[in-house]
Amino acid sequence: MSAVGCSGSSVPESPDSGSPDTQIEKPIPAEKLDYHRRPEFIDREQVGYWPNLAGPEFNSTSPETNFSSNRLSDKNRLWTIEIGSGYSTPVVGRDDLYIFHRLGDEEIIECRDLLKGGLKWKFGSPTAYECPVEYSDGPYSTPALDENYLYAIGTESKFYCINRADGELKWLRDLQLDYEPEAWDFPVGSSPLVIDGRVYLNLGGTKGKSTIVALDAESSKTIWTSMEDGRSYATPRYAIIHGIPHLIVLTDHYLASLNPEDGAVRWQVEFGVEKSPNRVNAVSPLIVDDKIIATAGPGGGVICLQVQPDGSYKQLWTDRRNLDSQFNNITCVSGSIYGFTSKWNRQALLRCLSLETGEIQWEWASKLMRGSMIAADGKLFLLGEEGEFAVVELRSDRVEVLLEPEEPVLKGPSYSAPVIANGNLILRDEHKLQVWDIQESSSE
Repeated sequence: MSAVGCSGSSVPESPDSGSPDTQIEKPIPAEKLDYHRRPEFIDREQVGYWPNLAGPEFNSTSPETNFSSNRLSDKNRLWTIEIGSGYSTPVVGRDDLYIFHRLGDEEIIECRDLLKGGLKWKFGSPTAYECPVEYSDGPYSTPALDENYLYAIGTESKFYCINRADGELKWLRDLQLDYEPEAWDFPVGSSPLVIDGRVYLNLGGTKGKSTIVALDAESSKTIWTSMEDGRSYATPRYAIIHGIPHLIVLTDHYLASLNPEDGAVRWQVEFGVEKSPNRVNAVSPLIVDDKIIATAGPGGGVICLQVQPDGSYKQLWTDRRNLDSQFNNITCVSGSIYGFTSKWNRQALLRCLSLETGEIQWEWASKLMRGSMIAADGKLFLLGEEGEFAVVELRSDRVEVLLEPEEPVLKGPSYSAPVIANGNLILRDEHKLQVWDIQESSSE
C-alpha cells in the first residue's frame, strides 16, 4: 500500500462535476426491515443527517428511503471538489457538510453547502506529523457534531472545538501534553463520541488511568479518566440497556463496559488482535438491542455479548474465522450482521452472519476487497478500498447485487466510509470528495 503524499495546492472555491454513466435494471422494491432504532437517540436528527462516524444511530444505518440504485452518472452527481490526504469520513448537519483533511503542513476543517458544495468557512491548524509506515499522514479521526459545535482530534492529539456557524475556534486541548497517548506507528485515530454534553475519547493515554477520557463539551475540562490499556481506533459507543447507561469501548486488549457518569469499569472481556504496524483494534463495537458485537482482524474474529438486566454480560457466541474485520465498519439489520473479512488470505469477503448464532448465511467475493458500508432503504451501499462501489440488497438468504460499476468511482486507497444525507451519497478518497443525488425521483 503506497503512502499518499500531501498536496500543497489550495482548495477550490467552486466544485466541478463529471463521471461516466453506469446502469443496470431497476431493482425490486425491498421488504420492510428492522434497523434497530434506539429510543435514546430519537432527538439526534436535530444535530444532523450524519453527525458522526457511523451516523445518527451509531450503527451505520440511515432512516432515509426512496433511493435509486441503478446508476451513478453525470446527471445525478451534484458536485465534486479536490481535497487533501486523510481517512476521516465526512459528517453532515442539516444544510452543511464538514470535511477534515490535510494540505501540506496544515490540517483543515471545511464547512461546505451540502447541495451546492460552496465553501462557507475553513479552519486550519499546523501539523508536522509524518506516518512512519506506508499509510497516510492523516488526519485519521472523524469529527463529531452537537447542535452548535464540531469536535475533531488531529494527528498530533490536538483536540479542537469549533463553532459550526462561523468556523471560529471555541477551545483547544493539547491531549498529547495532558495524557501522552501511547506512541506507535499510527496517529491517534479514534473518533470522538459526543453525547449529552460530554465528549468521550478512546485516547490510550499513558499518564495515569487515561485510556478512556471524558471531557465537558462546553468547557473542555476533564470529567474523568479510566483504564490502563493501550489505545485502539475503535470509537466508544453509548447505549441505555435495561435502563442502565453503558459506555462500550474496545481498547487495545479489552471489550469493556464503563459507567458513563464516572468511568468506573463495570466489566471487561479480553478480545482483539496482537498489535503491530498492520494489526490494531480498529472497528467500533456495534450495539443491537441488548447485544454487543465486536470484531477485529486478522485473527481476532468476532464476539457477541448479551447485557443482562443487572448490567453484567453473558457471552452468546464467538468465532475467530467467520468475521475478522480490520478497520471496516459492521452493521446489523433484521437479525443479520453484515461485514467484511480481513485480507489475511488475500481475498476479503463481504459476509452476512446470523445475529443469533454467528453462523455464515452467505458470502460474496468481489473486487471491493475490504470495504465500508451503509444500510439504507433495503440496500447496502458499499465502498471498496480501491475506490470500487457496489449496492446489494439487504437479505439474509443470498447476495443480490443491484449495482456494480465496471470502473472505480474513487482512487485507492479509499478508507473513509460512505455517507448518506438528505438523499445524497457522499464519497471521498485522498484526492476528491464527490456528492450524488441518489433519490429515486431524481434519476427517472
